[in-house]
Amino acid sequence: MPVSRMSWLSKLNPRGVATRARRSVSQHSPVTADPETCLMVFKNHWTQVLWILEKSETRQSPVAADDLTAVRNYTDQMMYLLAEERTQESGTIGPILEFVVLENVLHKLLVWHQKQDFSEEKKVELLKLYEMLIIQSHQPMLKHKAIVVPLMRLLSTCSEPTSSILESNLVLLLNQLCVSMAREPSILELFFHSPATDQGPTNLLIFSLLVPFIHRDGVIGQQARDALLLIMAMSASNHTIASYITDHSYFCPVSTFFQFVDTGLQHSYSSIA
Repeated sequence: MPVSRMSWLSKLNPRGVATRARRSVSQHSPVTADPETCLMVFKNHWTQVLWILEKSETRQSPVAADDLTAVRNYTDQMMYLLAEERTQESGTIGPILEFVVLENVLHKLLVWHQKQDFSEEKKVELLKLYEMLIIQSHQPMLKHKAIVVPLMRLLSTCSEPTSSILESNLVLLLNQLCVSMAREPSILELFFHSPATDQGPTNLLIFSLLVPFIHRDGVIGQQARDALLLIMAMSASNHTIASYITDHSYFCPVSTFFQFVDTGLQHSYSSIA
C-alpha cells in the first residue's frame, strides 16, 4: 500500500480508540504463559460459560444475576486471551482462535444473549468486546466467518439505537471495521456476503448503519464521515460496493456521490500534507 494512503488511514483511526485500548490493556496483566496453558485456561472458562448457557436453556425462570456476572467475567477473560494470542511460527492461526472458530464460540454467546434481556447495555458490552478484538488482536480476526457472522448479526440488532452510549460505541466500531477493511481489502467480501439477519438489498449493512450519522456534530459525526469515505474509496476498485452506493442506497445521486468522494479525499490528503 502506498505510504500516503497508509498515512491517511492512520489519520482515520477513530478518536478515543487508542485511549480505550490502553485502558483495556491496563486492566489485565500481560499474558506470559505458554500457548498450551493459555488454551487450557480458555477452555476451562468456556466450559464454565457453556454450563451456564446450557443450564439456562432448561429453566423457565430468568437467569440468576450471579450467572450473568459469571458469563460476563469469563467472556472478558476469554476475549483478552484471544486478543493476546499470536500466530504460530508455522504461520497458522493460534490454538485459541482455532478453538473459537471450530466451536463457534461467539455465535453461541450471541444467541444466548439474544434470548435473555437483550438490552442496549448488553449490546454495548458485546460491541466493546469486538472493538477490543479488532484493535488489540495480533491475528487477523476478521478473516474468519466464525468472527464476522456473529458480529454482523450483532450489528443488525443495533439499527435503531435509542441511547447515546450505544450510538457512540456502534459508530466507533463501524469506523474501526472500515479502517480494517481499507487496510486489508480481502476482508470486504466476507463482510459483504455474511448472512446477517437484516442487511438491506445488497448486504452492505455497515454502510446502512453509518448513513444516519453523517450529519451529526462532534466526534460521532466525524467518525461516521471518515468511515464512509473509506467505503467510497474502496468502491473505486470494487464494482459490488460502487453498484450498491449508486443504484441501491439512498445516500445521494451519482454525481453528488463522486463529488463527495473527491472532496473528502482531498480534505483527507491535505490534512496529512
